[in-house]
Amino acid sequence: MTEHFATSPFGGRMMNAAHFLSYEKLRQQQQNMCNEQSDRGAKPVQNRSVDRWKLLRSLTEAREAYQLSYRTIAVLEALMSFYTDKMLDGSLPLIVFPSNHELSMRLRGMSAPTIRRHIACLVALGFILRRDSPNGKRFVRRDSNGEIAMAFGFDLAPLTFKADEIESFAEQAREENRQRQQLRFAITIHLRDIAKTIDAALNEGRAGDWASLLVRLQQLSGRVERNGTIHDLSERELSLSVLRQKVENLYLSNLSNQEMIGNETENEHHIQNSKIESIDLETNEKSKKKNIAHKAEPAKPKTTMLRTVPELDEILQNCPQIKSYAVRGIHNWADLITTAGHIRSMLGITASAWQQACEIMGDMNAAATIAAMLERSETIHSAGGYLRKLTQRAEIGQYSVKPALRALAHTRAVDLRIVS
Repeated sequence: MTEHFATSPFGGRMMNAAHFLSYEKLRQQQQNMCNEQSDRGAKPVQNRSVDRWKLLRSLTEAREAYQLSYRTIAVLEALMSFYTDKMLDGSLPLIVFPSNHELSMRLRGMSAPTIRRHIACLVALGFILRRDSPNGKRFVRRDSNGEIAMAFGFDLAPLTFKADEIESFAEQAREENRQRQQLRFAITIHLRDIAKTIDAALNEGRAGDWASLLVRLQQLSGRVERNGTIHDLSERELSLSVLRQKVENLYLSNLSNQEMIGNETENEHHIQNSKIESIDLETNEKSKKKNIAHKAEPAKPKTTMLRTVPELDEILQNCPQIKSYAVRGIHNWADLITTAGHIRSMLGITASAWQQACEIMGDMNAAATIAAMLERSETIHSAGGYLRKLTQRAEIGQYSVKPALRALAHTRAVDLRIVS
């Protein structure tokens, strides 16, 4: 291939300093690579070639840093597709010479003026260089062995020397996207928790200026912009965090002593006994049966009820909605019981009904029941009354949560068959 190319553009395009310096910069970079290879005794220079498709992906991620449109990137992709090798070695000219018709075909019929406009943008950014022939046409000349002797078209070599810069901008864009996603998640959770807490307070008749808090929530509500700026999202997340703290503090300050004590008792009881109950459940039940059989006086119905606790994985599989309300996920029984205690007010279940269910069913079964009710919340008109009825049936040994879980599993299986 010819070692010297024309630097002046063909036709009416004018020559300028930026145009000339772009050619000179590429020449110096390629010369430095050749010198480095010579210094190493003709040993191949490592890590100089770049994967064209990885580079294109990084450029797509970093496009805002260069103010590139998707159509300009599409034109660059079309140009790169005419190069036969996957790897781009910037030490050599990487010239592609497609005709206007072929370029248009690979760009799904993009017009020639539009293609020229995007190519001019790529040249101005220094991603490609024009290698114009004497008559301005793009073509190739081969020698007697079929090797390329000279080619005129677009040189992709400058793009390889910008690979590190492009990757740096791409990593910045990835980090900004991660921050943006985290902020969007936080805003969504704040909006949901604040709205549910205010709704629970109004339904339960809690004292406080809930109307003003609701107005403030409405001011901060609305669509969470997918591509909002980090600054705007951070400001909104901070405002919602402050509002959430006010709402939760006001709600907690209006809880009665009995509700507070009952909740602490439930948590303490679970922390002390959940592991024992889950590990030694079968042994304990056998012991209970044996003790009941030897009692002289008849026992109360609730003391004779066999508490068969389903597996935690079974509950989460059939009742996936409860995981959305967990602060740090549900990894054990303590997480499930705590989450169930939080959402029972959202379902309209009073603290006394929840406490009674825990006493009669046991903390685990009560939490599993809440999870199952959450799945069917749209069909349950009065969740509080429904839970009290289940508690009454459990007290006389006529209720178990396992059939409810099986029914949910069956419903999900039917839905999946219908969808498929």
